[in-house]
Amino acid sequence: MRILLMAILLIIFYSCSNKNIEKFNYTDSVIEIDLLSRPEAKVTRLSEIATNIEYIPLQTTNNSLLGSSIRKIVCINNRIYIKSWDEILCFNIDGKFLFKLQDRGRGPEEYTNIWDFDVSSDNKILIVLSSLINKLLIYEISDTGFTFQKSLSLKDPVPYKVRIVPESKNIFLVVPPWRGTEPTLSLLVDTVGDTIHYKPNCYKFEMFRESNTTGLDEMQLYTTKSMVCFKEEFSDTVFCVCAKDSSFKSRMILNSHGTIITPKIRGGSEAPGNVRVSINTIFETSRYVFYCCYIKDNQNRILENRILFDKSTTTKYELDIEKEYINGDYSIGPHFEYRSKLKDDLSGGPDFSMHYQNFYCSGDKLFSFVEAITLGRYVSSEDFMNAEVSDTEKKEKLKKLANFLSNTDNPVLTIVTPKE
Repeated sequence: MRILLMAILLIIFYSCSNKNIEKFNYTDSVIEIDLLSRPEAKVTRLSEIATNIEYIPLQTTNNSLLGSSIRKIVCINNRIYIKSWDEILCFNIDGKFLFKLQDRGRGPEEYTNIWDFDVSSDNKILIVLSSLINKLLIYEISDTGFTFQKSLSLKDPVPYKVRIVPESKNIFLVVPPWRGTEPTLSLLVDTVGDTIHYKPNCYKFEMFRESNTTGLDEMQLYTTKSMVCFKEEFSDTVFCVCAKDSSFKSRMILNSHGTIITPKIRGGSEAPGNVRVSINTIFETSRYVFYCCYIKDNQNRILENRILFDKSTTTKYELDIEKEYINGDYSIGPHFEYRSKLKDDLSGGPDFSMHYQNFYCSGDKLFSFVEAITLGRYVSSEDFMNAEVSDTEKKEKLKKLANFLSNTDNPVLTIVTPKE
């Protein structure tokens, strides 16, 4: 009798496992990008990939000052939400300041820090991930501000990235693979905190060295207009979360040809091979995929590639890269970073800058910042006066904006609309 019962349980378990595998491997149309192939061309001008650029002055008041630590932008229905330090400021699409969240503290309706946040696609719900107190706080959004609704206690290991699945209220959580023993790295829950779906961690490892580095870019997570997408560190596959049935479906294959870092290497028990590839940034619009790829060659040199992939033509483009000094904040400090830049030949403004600290993608648009004093100096330069643009009215409008700004004003938000 005992043997018969065990056999039945094994059959049930095997059937459920097969269903999960089918669910993970299901795809409608999978994009494949060869990480090791050479780009076919280089993109240097905005007009090659974009139809419009706007410079939005963000209203500067005592209550709306943006610090140097801007970490995220979410654009929903003509509202712009910006995380600056441990505050979330809301502006309208014209740059007018509306309200902000600043409930830092240790009370039941407060947070100790904002590790990540997101806004629902209907612009009604804000979620805040506070990692120091292991909580997810949920707020209602009105025309006048944020109203606390409830908080969810999170179990260890605590996630460090969060997204609301578009057209739903389900919340997707990403757990960093820092210990190697996490039962899951990708988890879908509802607003009560109940687990709807999860992907088992197939990449567990043991820490060989006592001190091992951790990074914020090991798990990739981004949102398009219609879906949440994620990539686990040791996998070439980008999955998307289906809002209809809460399943995880294959979205994209970033083919590393077996050169991606392995769990054993991550744990320090195996030396890296001759060539190793890692991805530290992915964004996606309706037409393009933008990603940053680090390649360690057989001479131990680290090469950084910034790639733009055109899904409509399956063409891979290279972006210019230059080294830039970043003053940083108290947590990072002064350091050098590599940024990509595109010449603004639409309105004649400064180069559209894309690097880890100030480049964002939301609502199928690209965002960046330029300091008011920097914009003023550029507009006064010969480069601006001699710039040939496709829209002379935009150039004149930008000149008037720069002359209107004060050096101490908030940074100017740059919004680029990519081609569809």
